[in-house]
Amino acid sequence: MTDPLALQDDLNTIDDFEAAASDDVAAPHEVVEPVVKVGVWAALEHWRTALAYIAAVLTPVIAYVGNLGFAPLVALLGIGALVFMGRKNAPSAAFGILLALLIWALVSMTWSPATPVHPDFHRYKNIESITGMKLVFELAFYGAFVTAMRAVSDVTAARASLFLAIGLSIMAVLLVIESADGAILYQSIKAAMHNKARPDLATRNVARACYVAAVLFWPVVLRLRQAHLPLVIAAFVGGLCISAFVFRVDSPIMALVLGSVVFVAVRRFGVAAIWTLLAGTVVYFAAAPLVAGVVTHMLRPHELPGQVGKLSWAVRLDIWRFVSAEILQNPLRGWGLDASRSWPRDIPLHPHDAALQLWLELGVIGAALAALFWAFLFGRIANLLATDRTMAAASAATAVAYLTIGALSFGVWQEWWLAVGALAVVTCGLVGAARRLLPEDGQELTELTPI
Repeated sequence: MTDPLALQDDLNTIDDFEAAASDDVAAPHEVVEPVVKVGVWAALEHWRTALAYIAAVLTPVIAYVGNLGFAPLVALLGIGALVFMGRKNAPSAAFGILLALLIWALVSMTWSPATPVHPDFHRYKNIESITGMKLVFELAFYGAFVTAMRAVSDVTAARASLFLAIGLSIMAVLLVIESADGAILYQSIKAAMHNKARPDLATRNVARACYVAAVLFWPVVLRLRQAHLPLVIAAFVGGLCISAFVFRVDSPIMALVLGSVVFVAVRRFGVAAIWTLLAGTVVYFAAAPLVAGVVTHMLRPHELPGQVGKLSWAVRLDIWRFVSAEILQNPLRGWGLDASRSWPRDIPLHPHDAALQLWLELGVIGAALAALFWAFLFGRIANLLATDRTMAAASAATAVAYLTIGALSFGVWQEWWLAVGALAVVTCGLVGAARRLLPEDGQELTELTPI
């Protein structure tokens, strides 16, 4: 049986060559140039397709083996995507907002207590510790990858998104096994690589895969549903939920719950739900210091239920209480990029909340630019309602899942977490393109049938 996706590729290629041939008839003396252009175009499209497949296949692997690998993966994909940058593949307005945020962050390094006075550029670790320098390359490479994947063919998007969805489903089943046996398989892999991991650290590292799967949950479910794979859907959903509860990862559980509520709300109420999310996100970034200050003074660790309340949540409350007080000391320009590192006894690693970290380090300008970015993103999702309401709901759920985890777990500048954000945008785009190509109801693919 003829593969309809392959047929679509053939039809696209025929159309391109026919267009080139028509130009040749009008100008016979320029026959060679169109042929060369078509050849270059075909090579570039093959390269774009390869980048999409690499991302789809390696994302589940890296999510399980080591989440830190997302940073080099997306960076390398972005380097490979630089050849596509130009007028026809210009970044969106979101890139401009992030560029403004980056510039302000770099300016803030001039007063940040965490900025090295005389950095030693001869040592990799010293360069790697300079957050501002990393952010410049991350915006360039991650942005190039996202921009290039916007122009991937619907055929490639359908295949790549299905590879990704099936891979994450296999990973979810593996997580259940690992959650039951103390990540023995992960420890065996590490030992084979001569890099033994402590059992507690191995369990923590494997559990990090739940964060990635929670962010990509709804696009993956939609793609598997479109492919009519109910058993695979059951494996993905069941595996992720079981492993998340066994591993006791609070943030992914909350992200799954809130994301599901958002998905249903957008499907039911449409644009009203999107604008409510937009307003709520703006309020979150605008009022985070005030809300954190009030809430943390109202709650005490002994008032929180269970061991989790006495440990991780108690630590979060202490951090947020301290950070909200420091924000009020310097609310306009902030303490400078990476200033969170200046209070190691009160802020271990980072504030564990994206909005509070932006306020603390970049002040009101940084928080406002972040709110503007998310407002733009929700605005684009609202535009999607007119053509694919279900995909708009999945995209909104993905955004809320990312915001939820970012508000509870990771530092806003962590390169691997920013890379996951880029992959989330790309995944939503791939699944959306696949939905345009292949109808969910299993009807005949009439758009692939030549007239």
